[in-house]
Amino acid sequence: MKLKYLLIYCILFICTLSPAQNTLIDGLKNQLSGDDISTAEKFRIYNELTEYYRVSDQYPTAEKYVQQQLELARKEKNAAEEVKALAQKGIIKLNQSEYDQVPPIIDAANTIVQKSNDKIALLYASYLNIYYSNALGNPESTIKLVQKTLPLVEKQPSEIMLNAKLNYLLYGIYTEWNDAENATKYAKKAIELAEKSGNKNLLSSAYSALAICYSFRYEKTEDLKDLKPVIEMCKKAIALYHQFPGHVSAHVHAMALLNLTNYYLSYPEMTPEIRSEIQTNANEILNLTQYTTLNQGMQAGALGVLSNLASRDHNDALAEQYLLKAEQILLTQKPVYYHVMINVVKNLAELYAQQKKYQKAFEYESKVAEYSHILFDEGQAETAKRLEAQYQSQKKESELKALTEKTASLKKEKLLYIGLGIIGLIGAFFMFLSYHFKLRYSIERENKLDTEKHEAEMQIKLQEEEKARLKAEQELLTLQQQKLQSEVLASHLHIQHKNKVLQQLQTQLSDTDINIHQVVKGENRVDNDFEKIRFTIQELHPDFFKNINERARQKLTALDLKYCAYMYLGMDTKQIANLLNVEPKSVRMTKYRLKKKFGLDENTALEIFFQRIFSE
Repeated sequence: MKLKYLLIYCILFICTLSPAQNTLIDGLKNQLSGDDISTAEKFRIYNELTEYYRVSDQYPTAEKYVQQQLELARKEKNAAEEVKALAQKGIIKLNQSEYDQVPPIIDAANTIVQKSNDKIALLYASYLNIYYSNALGNPESTIKLVQKTLPLVEKQPSEIMLNAKLNYLLYGIYTEWNDAENATKYAKKAIELAEKSGNKNLLSSAYSALAICYSFRYEKTEDLKDLKPVIEMCKKAIALYHQFPGHVSAHVHAMALLNLTNYYLSYPEMTPEIRSEIQTNANEILNLTQYTTLNQGMQAGALGVLSNLASRDHNDALAEQYLLKAEQILLTQKPVYYHVMINVVKNLAELYAQQKKYQKAFEYESKVAEYSHILFDEGQAETAKRLEAQYQSQKKESELKALTEKTASLKKEKLLYIGLGIIGLIGAFFMFLSYHFKLRYSIERENKLDTEKHEAEMQIKLQEEEKARLKAEQELLTLQQQKLQSEVLASHLHIQHKNKVLQQLQTQLSDTDINIHQVVKGENRVDNDFEKIRFTIQELHPDFFKNINERARQKLTALDLKYCAYMYLGMDTKQIANLLNVEPKSVRMTKYRLKKKFGLDENTALEIFFQRIFSE
């Protein structure tokens, strides 16, 4: 993508959702100071004011409203509004390239989400993470995060603006990749959502975005019919400022005018009507930017347009005047916007060369080289900061991954111990049942044995009693028998006497005989056993650090990785020493040590070695 479109996209993205400068913002401030305003209305106003001052680069004022929103959200225990404020705070830090201050803010937002389980808070915490990934230059990772978050946002009808921001961000990424199809798709989606939200400021920016998408085709064909839809979208963006007074900021309107003017300048033949419109637009930009902040880039752009028109009229003096004024305006901005400044001084050098003022031409050519060098150094420093932030982010992700794996392992181990404990309890329960059963069986058996013993003792006692009874009866029988025998004997004697008498009478009467008979006779007992037990039981270069670690023959330390990143960026020994606040001698020693770790000879430059790795 050409540089001018990249700059236009960056400015448009910063300007997105900027409220109208006078009537709308003043009205919001007046509402905020009222006594009868509801808490929900206060949150809405804080969000709009913070967004306005942030996109206007008035960061201290934006942070003031963020702090007020945070205090109110904590007082009301409103997790969603607290995370919204933290997201704004993180974006402000990223816009100022303070990458190292953003991770703690992301952690704070994630903690609130975990404690509250609030869906809206989750969406804004995700948005901050997406913005951070994009700022670190990780477009692939950013797209994955957006695609993961967008379906959740679409389920929340109240978050149309957040939905629009995410689609606008995707448009920007695909624009940088020169992917006209996807860029157009997401720009149209942003327009659709902006229309639903009623935010004319966002709608104007989205129209300008679609104009950039259409310009890709015109750049390839250079056919005027392909330029017409580009002009049409630019005019739609401009028309909103007049159709809805106070709803489109001066900054966004000025940007739309500058876009249209630049496209008009690409016409092969400039008609009087187009020239007049270009002149009017440039003057309107200069008038509008009197009321906006950090506007030097757009003012210089408008003056550049007027200088172009003067050059077409062969009025070199007027063209020089406009360019010199643009240079003076750009120098008032701190830091200087060198992207535009280089174009201005280059045009001045070319103008002086045409006028054969070689001394001034050389002077401005020198400025071109100077500003290009400064811009390169700024870019290197910015890249180094991003690399450092990317390294810390990857390190944190690795630590988080290791912690997650450890937590999962501990969880599995805990579950295993719980399972073992449950099994142990079950085993103990069955052991208790078994013991209880055995004890009961033993008691029952003991009782049975006691009973049997008692019964046996009773049987013996009964037998002894029966024996004694029988003995007594026997003795009685014996006595009776003795008595009977005595009686029999007496009777016998008597009989004998009788017999004797009868014998004596036998002869006279008859013979007699006597007989006696007596008879007595006695009886047997059963045993059982049981037992049972049971047992039952784990984005400068996404792969930069990975690749150099793979090439190293010895393990690289965190400091080694930093040195490698700086040398890959092309920094010399002095620059690295200044950046790390060490002696150049220390840097040279580290380079020597790194060569040994990579197995390089002394004549091989590490910078060339790293470049060769990533060119393969």
